[in-house]
Amino acid sequence: MRVLVGQFGGPTAVLNASLYGVLSGLARPGVVALGVRGGGQGLMAGDLTPLSGEPPVWLRTTPGAALGSGRHRPDAGDDERLARVAARVDGAVLIGGNGTMALARRLAESANGRLPVVGVPKTIDNDLFGTDHAPGYPSAARFVTTTVRDLATDLRAMAGFEDVRLIEVMGRNAGWLTAAAVLARRHAHDLPQIVLLPELPLDPDALCEAVAEHHRRDGSVLVVVGEGVRDAAGTPLGLQPTDAAGQTQVLGGAAAALAHSLRTRLGLRVRAESLGFLPRCLSAAATAADRAEAEALGRAAAEAVLAGRGGFMVGWPDRSAGDAATVGATVPSETPLADIAGRDRPIPPELMDLGGTFRAWLLPLVSPLPAWSPDRL
Repeated sequence: MRVLVGQFGGPTAVLNASLYGVLSGLARPGVVALGVRGGGQGLMAGDLTPLSGEPPVWLRTTPGAALGSGRHRPDAGDDERLARVAARVDGAVLIGGNGTMALARRLAESANGRLPVVGVPKTIDNDLFGTDHAPGYPSAARFVTTTVRDLATDLRAMAGFEDVRLIEVMGRNAGWLTAAAVLARRHAHDLPQIVLLPELPLDPDALCEAVAEHHRRDGSVLVVVGEGVRDAAGTPLGLQPTDAAGQTQVLGGAAAALAHSLRTRLGLRVRAESLGFLPRCLSAAATAADRAEAEALGRAAAEAVLAGRGGFMVGWPDRSAGDAATVGATVPSETPLADIAGRDRPIPPELMDLGGTFRAWLLPLVSPLPAWSPDRL
């Protein structure tokens, strides 16, 4: 049996752990894993490399994409290319986000239902339907929580030199990763006082008033900004060109734009920073549970394909009602690819206030957190 395996889209700190799970699940007599080199472009080119034997253990702890990742802009010849690739294999496992799930569905359709194709979720944005949280998100969220907490301590130390600091966080059009900053607060009025989510339209006047009020009360203001934040008209504040695959490629700029506005309107000393790509690639921030879940979903996908089952993405049961007891579930859920492909998953209303319910949902994913330390004598 020949099984295609590929990694697609942006890497994460645990993307290779999912690959390890897939390859270890396929390491059986008579099974040949064929790795896609270069993600979407490699798939369309039919660039498949045999991967024999047990996978190397370094995959479990190394960030990035060991097979090489990448995106592909759909064109008229894709169906023919996918059909040629499908004819060479007996099954497929695609690791990626919502665009990858759309590609997985098309690959299955190109074989007229003959080919079992299973998706494995991957995104620090956590914007995938069909799973409570995607591998890569917990580690990235822990990085955001701990980094924002340390940046808050740094800002308090700069009292008298710096008034307002804005921290931009990746996440495209979903605020899951940005929202992780709320765990940096020790009490209701602690830093960051303001968290701006892409799901909620930004009112510049209301933001100015809030920053001015927090500055009068607290002396320093920390604002965490989702890179995809938009104004009331739906216009993104940051730069958002498209990449080679035709997907929106957020390059940042929202925090810088807001810093300029606040500096001009309030006359305060305002600084803008960006966490950049660190949340998705810093192996030191990866949690053991995230690595274990990534590996488990990869192995579950491999087992399903070997059993001749496909047409779905494996994932974890939904906990959006705040039920932390289902964290660490051992039996993956299965959601049809047609229900996931190409869809964004914003923070649901029941978690949008970022209060107790959201904190209860998030805390088990990022634990253990470093102990709090006083920052004043």
